[in-house]
Amino acid sequence: MENMKKEIINKAKNHGLILDETTIEFANIGLDFQVAFGTDQQGTKWVLRLPRRKDAFLKTKKEKQTLDLLHKASLPFEVPIWEIYSEELIGYQILSGEPAVTTDSETQENHWVFDEKNVPEIFTQSLGQALATLHSIPIKSELKDGATSEKLKTAMSQRMDVVKESYAINDELWLRWQRWLENDDLWPQEVGFIHGDLYPGHMLIDEDFSVTGIIDWTEAKVSDVSNDFTAHYMLFGEEELEKLILAYQKAGGYTWPKMKEHIIELLATQAITLAEFAESSGIDDYKEIAKEMLKNGH
Repeated sequence: MENMKKEIINKAKNHGLILDETTIEFANIGLDFQVAFGTDQQGTKWVLRLPRRKDAFLKTKKEKQTLDLLHKASLPFEVPIWEIYSEELIGYQILSGEPAVTTDSETQENHWVFDEKNVPEIFTQSLGQALATLHSIPIKSELKDGATSEKLKTAMSQRMDVVKESYAINDELWLRWQRWLENDDLWPQEVGFIHGDLYPGHMLIDEDFSVTGIIDWTEAKVSDVSNDFTAHYMLFGEEELEKLILAYQKAGGYTWPKMKEHIIELLATQAITLAEFAESSGIDDYKEIAKEMLKNGH
């Protein structure tokens, strides 16, 4: 850990940022980046992201473009402003609030700001407002070209086929996927600008548990808005998902009658995403996890 502290201090210094070594702390909150926090000589707190692999940094060009787009939008939450941007280090001044959940880098234990078995209403309401605003950002027509409802289904079908070429897939899981693809009532007729990796570790909340910021926009794109609801369902259950959809709808978000069912089915494809990540990163441990999930059907 001491060596990593020195590495971060030196990389920050290369970009004109002088950090107080005693303030540096690490957070294991992402697969693509090692994340650290530190304070400079003026007392300003920084978030520092070190790419874990070359492919992780390659994704950041799109993320930088996303942040530039978001800065022009009128959002009810903060997003990072990258003041340092290079292959060795990304840095930005810390946003207000704190992550709703963090993971201890040594014990891997999750530490929640609120009781995850009793989700605060203000958290749900503010998240619904944040998502409704985000998904409603005006989208250039060329960005929509690959994201119509029919094309979303085609792309998902292709992803399933590609994974099936390299992994054994549980028969019941495969049939479930096919029934989902064939049921037009489940699928949305509109798309929106999504975060794409929205779980509580990427949400900053204040002392009242209201969402004040969203970080880590690596997976942002124009796509199925349901993607931003799957983690909420996975972590908090169906009843809390229903509450979030209602808050989202009241805030002006696009909904449809079978939205909840569609989100549940979308979560059932998480092993595909994990397999894709394993193949792109080359990390064998994730290949094994994906293999087990696809074989066992969950």
